[in-house]
Amino acid sequence: MTDLFESLTQDHREVEGLFAAYAERGEDATAHEICDALTVHAQAEEEVLYPEIRRLVDGGDDLANQAEAEHASVKLLIARVYETPPADLHGLLGQLRSTVELHVASEETTLFPKLRDAGADAEALGRKLDAARAEAPSRSSGQVG
Repeated sequence: MTDLFESLTQDHREVEGLFAAYAERGEDATAHEICDALTVHAQAEEEVLYPEIRRLVDGGDDLANQAEAEHASVKLLIARVYETPPADLHGLLGQLRSTVELHVASEETTLFPKLRDAGADAEALGRKLDAARAEAPSRSSGQVG
């Protein structure tokens, strides 16, 4: 069984590893892998996590709105990554990494505990998350805009 919180936390650690690999090697392909992973992850959260926060958590609308605003910032940075020459990506990837790290910290220390405390069914939500991920397009599929 997939637990929503464990699955999203695992995604967070995987993206952290990709950022570390990019920092070490500076490969364009790794930058694009980061962007693809973040795109799929964000779409799945927007389809599964944030609606549940709105539904179950007191003040959930405000929390979900803030998280979605953070996603919007990340999406803008991702779009810039695809428009930026590889030689100029380092600073942009640093900005993306900082933005993602703040967002991840907020999710793991605030959103996840509040949703758990509200009685969310982590396994049922994990199944929904798996389904959302399976349907999420990536830039490499030509479907992200």
